Amino acid sequence: MSIPMDMSGCARNGLWEIRTALFGKRGYGLKILHYALGFPPYRTGGSTKFCMDLLRQQEREGHQTALMWPGRMGFFDRKVSVKKGIYGGIRSFEVHEPLPVPYDEGISRCHIFTEDAGREVYEELLRDFRPDVLHIHTLMGMHRSFLEAAKKLGIRCVFTVHDHFPICPKVTMVRGGQVCPSAKSCSDCAECNKTALSVGKMRLLQTAVYRVCKDLPIIRSMRRYHRDRVLSGKESGRPDRDVWEMSSTADYKMLREHYHSFLEKMDVVHYTSTVAKSVYESFFYLPDHVVIGISHGDIKDRRRKKKSPADGLRLSYLGPQGEAKGFFCSRRRLMNCGKSINSSVWISALGQRSCRPI
Repeated sequence: MSIPMDMSGCARNGLWEIRTALFGKRGYGLKILHYALGFPPYRTGGSTKFCMDLLRQQEREGHQTALMWPGRMGFFDRKVSVKKGIYGGIRSFEVHEPLPVPYDEGISRCHIFTEDAGREVYEELLRDFRPDVLHIHTLMGMHRSFLEAAKKLGIRCVFTVHDHFPICPKVTMVRGGQVCPSAKSCSDCAECNKTALSVGKMRLLQTAVYRVCKDLPIIRSMRRYHRDRVLSGKESGRPDRDVWEMSSTADYKMLREHYHSFLEKMDVVHYTSTVAKSVYESFFYLPDHVVIGISHGDIKDRRRKKKSPADGLRLSYLGPQGEAKGFFCSRRRLMNCGKSINSSVWISALGQRSCRPI
């Protein structure tokens, strides 16, 4: 595999470890099928950006690549199929009628997310494309039969850890502004996930109509309003369904074991940090792994030695104003570091900008 950035010797060695673990000395001219949430602008976020950059970099290095992704869902035709196409010069395999994609909204009905489809449609796709390696960036929307088909055909599998979804249905493992204290027992999962989107809403967000309308001003405003409420915690008292639809602690443990069975099928787990490695290893035993930091193709090293300005150091943070991203934790640490700090922090969140002094 390749990472689209100027890599240190350590990172290069890590990439060679993946190649060697999967193919021995052969590591070039491969057919690589990626599985991720989809193409921008329909899908956005850091993992989507990284995946797109990685696909293009691998093409430049002489590999053949394609992207498989959980696509359209409807309300009538529930037959699983794969639509082939080209998107932005990249081969696309869109799965019709995948499992619902919860993003970071949570899961309230666990059994829906463990349903499976027949292996035949996936075997046909894999026999046709004949990838050497399957590179998985998320488990959202994926049927277990897809991985089973890949293993049956002897395709080597790599999983890159971008979040904590196999452990936490809300992805972040953050509850009440801190790392979830009951993550091991799942005792608070039902309460934490009670504001998850209903399966009907998830299906709506995966329709062809929503894909066309998602960037209309009124839809963007509604989405921003919802995200602001979720990140601020104001959504916590408004469940989206009746109590009888909620899952139990046992259901959430079963869901975690379901995703554990996916991870056990990976030939290599790629951790993007030692923190991610320590978190996953506290829940799962995954012996075949490497730790390689990642970036994306548009980040340039513009570090320069400068004297601090007279009015103090100005730090910029670009991201949502939620506890999970770590901004507020960093701000508290700076305030308590015991040094005289005269600075301000600019926050850009969901298109808004405000200035907060440290």
